[in-house]
Amino acid sequence: MKRNFKDKVLVVTGASGNLGRAICKQFSSVGMKVAALDINQLSLDKLQVQLQKDGIEILPIVCDITDKLSCKTAMDKVIKHWGRIDGLANNAGITHIERYTEMDKEKGIVRRVMEVNFFGSVNCTQVCLDQIRQHKGFLVNISSVAGFAPLLGRTAYAASKHALHGFFESLGSELKEEGVHCLMVCPSFIQAPPEATDASSEKNSIYQNKKTIGKTVSAEKIAEDIYLYCQKNKPLLVSGKTGKMSYWLHRFLPKVYERVMINNLKGGI
Repeated sequence: MKRNFKDKVLVVTGASGNLGRAICKQFSSVGMKVAALDINQLSLDKLQVQLQKDGIEILPIVCDITDKLSCKTAMDKVIKHWGRIDGLANNAGITHIERYTEMDKEKGIVRRVMEVNFFGSVNCTQVCLDQIRQHKGFLVNISSVAGFAPLLGRTAYAASKHALHGFFESLGSELKEEGVHCLMVCPSFIQAPPEATDASSEKNSIYQNKKTIGKTVSAEKIAEDIYLYCQKNKPLLVSGKTGKMSYWLHRFLPKVYERVMINNLKGGI
């Protein structure tokens, strides 16, 4: 049975980023009410203006997903405004590209990436899970190729994304019998407009993306696929030719994957 989204409520974290914006637009277009969470007020204001031009109204809420109280306050605002939460898209995230052997260990980079990418998603899920279970809703978790395979120079990032898979795939198995759907999304490289920021709107240069390597996929295409996979309650979405090739190579020919991956990525570090 296909899932009905009409008049349901979706919370999107990292909403002002490229993929976050596309998710807001996609699910609004099928009748969902969307609460847009982001750490940056100015980015949220810009997002709201952009979506209003497309006839889309959102509920913008400033939220630091690494702060449990901030997450609870944000979800309480959503429930107060619309009376329910049916879905959560854990989209906010940061990355860091650097060899671990060359990383300044005193900066706490690994811990920071884990706090945002993993614990941030856990925090948001924890405070709205009762609502999602009550309404037999869904969880969308934005992972990466780094969630199922190693990536050179992305040690902290890969660790955080692998943790997402372990947590949410296990949680999904617990919730399946209750009618709650859990989707893991693994994009490869996402096309970004020149003005786009990273998904979490963090500005600290040590967390910024460097030049992507490999074929890109538009955020709009990924958001459309997320909707279709949620509609059919599918558990895993690997998007783009690069992502799909990486998935199957790593699964069946891991040594070949490693060789290709290192050759493709070593020039970008």
